[in-house]
Amino acid sequence: MKRSLILFASFALMALVGTAGMAADKPVIDGVVKDGEYSYSQDFGQLQLYLNRTADTLSIAVVGNTKGWVAAGLSESLKMDGATIFMGFVTDDGTVQLKPQAGSGHSHADTEKAVSDTIVSSAMKEAAGKTTLEIALKPAGYIKDGQKTLNMIYAMGAQDSFSPRHTLRGAVSVNLQ
Repeated sequence: MKRSLILFASFALMALVGTAGMAADKPVIDGVVKDGEYSYSQDFGQLQLYLNRTADTLSIAVVGNTKGWVAAGLSESLKMDGATIFMGFVTDDGTVQLKPQAGSGHSHADTEKAVSDTIVSSAMKEAAGKTTLEIALKPAGYIKDGQKTLNMIYAMGAQDSFSPRHTLRGAVSVNLQ
């Protein structure tokens, strides 16, 4: 029931705000999300998720109402298991800590997969009680020819650490058409 509600809400919202199909411009990966910068956006209350796709770049942003960590992941299912997760935080001294994680069951850990080859650029900022992660990826690493939807997971936590549990999490299937 919960998954059906998430999917229904996702498709209803996509009808209102558009899809993550081909876009004319690429977002600027600077750790700041500007109005109209992404072709897809969804507000989950304490966290906002953004997505944009061009022929050569898949751009993702997550903005969490937290001074802790935020994460966005790509998966074949709407679960953490098997997902490639990009998780990060900004320390009190301004140091960015960002790393790819591999979902395994109900957990995640540093990944041995060569996902660094798919990262084009990334940026993070923390300001006014919000943490923002922007990452640009090579879409071929995550979107297959003819794929019509992109399954994403998102989460945030209250601490500057890769290990604490999330305070918010969810999943969404985004229409790529």
